[in-house]
Amino acid sequence: MPYVLFLALLGGIELGVRVTRPHLSSLDAFVAAPEQQAQFVDRNRVRVFEGDARLFWRLQANLRDVLWDMTRVTTNARGLRYDRPVGTKPAGTFRILCVGDSVTFGFRVPLVFANRPEEHHPEWLPYPARLEKALQAANPGRAVEVIPLAVPGYSSHQGLAWLRRDLAELQPDVVTLLFGWNDIGFRPLPDRQAMKTDALSVASRAMLARSQALLHLWRWAHRAPDRRALALRAQFLRVSREEFVENHRAMVELARRHGARAVVVGPVYRDRVEYPSEAVFIASHRAALRAAMQADGVPYLEVPELTEDGYPGNLPLFLEHIHPNHKGHRVLEESLLAYLASQGLLGDLKTPAAGAVP
Repeated sequence: MPYVLFLALLGGIELGVRVTRPHLSSLDAFVAAPEQQAQFVDRNRVRVFEGDARLFWRLQANLRDVLWDMTRVTTNARGLRYDRPVGTKPAGTFRILCVGDSVTFGFRVPLVFANRPEEHHPEWLPYPARLEKALQAANPGRAVEVIPLAVPGYSSHQGLAWLRRDLAELQPDVVTLLFGWNDIGFRPLPDRQAMKTDALSVASRAMLARSQALLHLWRWAHRAPDRRALALRAQFLRVSREEFVENHRAMVELARRHGARAVVVGPVYRDRVEYPSEAVFIASHRAALRAAMQADGVPYLEVPELTEDGYPGNLPLFLEHIHPNHKGHRVLEESLLAYLASQGLLGDLKTPAAGAVP
């Protein structure tokens, strides 16, 4: 009887919270940083994200042509910006996973205006889609998939957690890794502390997500101080330079253990002029990553046109200082394709000619 009464009490509290309090999403509870919350909702109040017990946020599944922040977003059942289902790799398929953040996701590629949503060029595609299209055209009859495991706002910490969860099932032949700008964002705690990925932490958040009472209690306990106080506390890089390197090493080793080859791509960034302090951090993370991958003998690619060294000639390749535009994605796709071929990472696939995709 005491157990029954206790469960009835918990059920009454849950029901009372659901009746009297506004619905709280796990995304709003798990992610307290205002800098991150600001990236979730565009000026038209459109949000394409939801909470995730392991990764804290993810793209919603089964979106169809949703216009978010001047980006047309369609997702499959796994919440990937990919137009087909993704599961266990079919026999005979060559599969590439492109793991990353908003750059790999293809933020504002193509650029779509809310008042003219149908006016965008169909060939202006993110580099994973361009790479898939080029390889399929050069290898008719062969199944080739280039799948973007990419979500805006992700750091290399989240990329590693994602691969640990899903890589065994997806069985890729090649994995490309491209992170950078999110890793150098300042927060009150680094990602390894703020987003713990041990089994107990993940299970606890999964349980929280099922209860409105617990979510409201969680948000109350983790309520953010005012912006000024939060700014004073935001003294840690989301991912330090050393952790940035170690996260990539761990992802490379994870790919190797599952029979895949990894290619690490150096962070893209436009210039040293607009945000000099950011440029210093990006350059430092990139230099440390380059040295580590070269020392480890891991395939490593930098695209000079998409780094500070390409400025000011790279101005036509960027939307702003962080994200390449459709022209920049073409440069990235062609550079990556040439590098994969030069390293013998495409197996028996025929290599497309340069400029195969318009």
